[in-house]
Amino acid sequence: MIRPLIGAALAALLAVPAWAGDQSQRLNRELHGLKGGDDRVAVSASQYPWSAMGRLNNGLGGHCSGVMVGPRLLATAAHCLWNQRTRQQIPVSSLTFVAGYDRGGYLKAAKVTAMHPAPGWNYATNQGGAGGLAGRVDDWALLELAEPLGDEVGWVPLGGEPQQGERITAAGYGKDKAHVPTAHLGCAVLERRGGLFVNDCDAVQGDSGGPVLVWRNGQPQVVALNVAVLVNAADLGVALGAGAFKAEAVRLGAAAAGKAGSLSQPLDAVIKAKAEGR
Repeated sequence: MIRPLIGAALAALLAVPAWAGDQSQRLNRELHGLKGGDDRVAVSASQYPWSAMGRLNNGLGGHCSGVMVGPRLLATAAHCLWNQRTRQQIPVSSLTFVAGYDRGGYLKAAKVTAMHPAPGWNYATNQGGAGGLAGRVDDWALLELAEPLGDEVGWVPLGGEPQQGERITAAGYGKDKAHVPTAHLGCAVLERRGGLFVNDCDAVQGDSGGPVLVWRNGQPQVVALNVAVLVNAADLGVALGAGAFKAEAVRLGAAAAGKAGSLSQPLDAVIKAKAEGR
């Protein structure tokens, strides 16, 4: 068990905002979420399960990360649906999911047609951590897409939640590497706090909504989503367990088993071995 983190400042792994176009200014800002060195590695966007992951572009010049959990169903963080400037929910018509995105190329893209944030999520009070660590238990959203992208890019099933000490993989599109999919392979769950999992994975702004994966019986499962960083506690990560939204996801069309899409390529053997802890 790690030391208690009560009182630690909390920062959401926010979407890269629209004003982030000034590259030098943006990268000069402190990146919350890196713990000493940077252990993230670039992964191939066409290889499953990364092919089922992508950028959720908000139409304002910013993005979060997300992962397909069914043919038409995307899982992400609820705070990604929030416009920080207007303090209003982003219109569904502004959201586009770009699967398998890498340096301007991508496998498939589709508009979002319906948003299903957690019923307990309050955009006014939970956004930016005002609700504290406990507020993050509702930081999830399920998005329905206009097309069944999963048939071509694949989807990853929702699995049982990770255990303390279990090796995990956190993936997404961090703001400093916004055009390249990255993953921290073999980081670990340090502590469970209800439906939240404090971890030592490197994940920064822009990685919000990205999947936390565990390989079980040789297959990847989404066990949590990146949602926040404890900025006064060694920048430890906070992931929301998939159990918080699994029942609703199943109701909306999440699949019980994973599937690589017709455009997906097999996972690199070296990356797979590291992800499985071999």
